[in-house]
Amino acid sequence: MQHGEHTHVPVELRAAGVVILNEAGDILLVRERGVPGQSRKAGLWHIPSGTVEPGENPQDTAVREAWEEAGVRVRPTRFLGAYLGRFPDGALVLRHAWLADPLPGSTFQPQCPDEVAEVRYIGRAGFEALYAAGSIRMYHTRRFYDDALRERALNR
Repeated sequence: MQHGEHTHVPVELRAAGVVILNEAGDILLVRERGVPGQSRKAGLWHIPSGTVEPGENPQDTAVREAWEEAGVRVRPTRFLGAYLGRFPDGALVLRHAWLADPLPGSTFQPQCPDEVAEVRYIGRAGFEALYAAGSIRMYHTRRFYDDALRERALNR
């Protein structure tokens, strides 16, 4: 039987984000500016995403982060999953991701330009080149993209 503390995995942090694909299957990514204290993130690409605040629903976080980081109002269409990862300091993070559609009126301009240097769609070949160069911030970004493409193909 699996009950008790010894089977529990203590997840210290939660994050949430959205995968936005255009008709060609390109993924919308944001490039980090690298704020003080987080300079190692400078120049790295990822989906619009961020920390789930205390009392916040992860889906609400994903919608908020899409607006803040990419200037995109979104409608989540499909839950892609929750992905367990580890930060460089060893802390476990549970990342939630949704496939989402941009709503009319989206600016595709970051609302927090001090954190985000650029927002743009990147095709699969460009994504793979960035990944090979170590310019994609998290391995999970690749998983999110793969899962979003698969989900979209299944539902067309």
